[in-house]
Amino acid sequence: MIIAVVEDRTLSILAGTFAATIAAKDIEHSFHALTHFPERRTLSELEGLAERLNGFAAYMVELWEQAKLPLPDAELEAFARRHVEITAKYWAAEGRCMNWFITGPARFPVARNEKRMRVSDARRADISAHIATAKKAVKRKAFPHGTDDEPIRSGDPAAMQRIASRIEDLALSIDRMKRANVIIRRMEKDQASEADILARVVAETGMDEERASRGVTLAPWQNRRGFSTTNTRAELRRMQTRLTSLAAMKKRGDRAEDVETEAGAVTVKENTDMARIQLLFPGKPDEQTRRTLKSHGFRWSPSQGAWQRNLNEAGRYAAKCVLKSISGDSAA
Repeated sequence: MIIAVVEDRTLSILAGTFAATIAAKDIEHSFHALTHFPERRTLSELEGLAERLNGFAAYMVELWEQAKLPLPDAELEAFARRHVEITAKYWAAEGRCMNWFITGPARFPVARNEKRMRVSDARRADISAHIATAKKAVKRKAFPHGTDDEPIRSGDPAAMQRIASRIEDLALSIDRMKRANVIIRRMEKDQASEADILARVVAETGMDEERASRGVTLAPWQNRRGFSTTNTRAELRRMQTRLTSLAAMKKRGDRAEDVETEAGAVTVKENTDMARIQLLFPGKPDEQTRRTLKSHGFRWSPSQGAWQRNLNEAGRYAAKCVLKSISGDSAA
């Protein structure tokens, strides 16, 4: 997807209702004191901005195709508008910097120029930070509960089904490795070749060749073939424990309790659908309360209108600590 094009030394941008045109002659003055070839630097900056905008657009298209959702033009428009603003601030900061190769060394303002260069470096860092933050935000909107290759989130409505499926996969993987180890030991006694062992393991266990070769092919530091199931068994136990914990949390159900504090009546809510423990204040907490909340792992959720963290025993304890801090021992 192309939303920015550089033609005749002019950058044209069209993203939703946002349209902008940036001519090289309008920003070339920003680089006169930095390079002998400001026209080249200007064209490079315009092409770099176009590449970033088009790269983000392509990233969004790929995400929303995976999510099988229509592309939200508003998100792309907001990114393009904001990114152009941030880039313009960087160009302005660069325009206040100088290179003594260009201006000459006599009475060169070293300390002042160093300060301006630090500002320019910070504005350049803002460009990269904006892209990273925006990509994270749009990915969270396309996949609010994470993608299949990411860890399973407790707030995912299908978390229990996904964990159960993962447990089945792990158990099957352990069975395959145990079967492969039996084949390897038996064929090693018969002095079979490595290629024959690999072919037999693939045929009888259902492993793909790449996976099977990890246990059959000896690495330079190995002296024994075979698969270790230790880590897989540990992961299986962890997933079983997590499934039990989630089931207990769902059975417990949502709970809410009002606690009187110096900040007013605070509602402590256990939201099992989202797997979050939430603190709802009657208004915006003061700065000290916000620091206390953050120090105990709570983060503000605009969509929920609450300060929240993961719903588990640690989260419940953290909520008690926060309430104790803002209301005294009576809330402990």
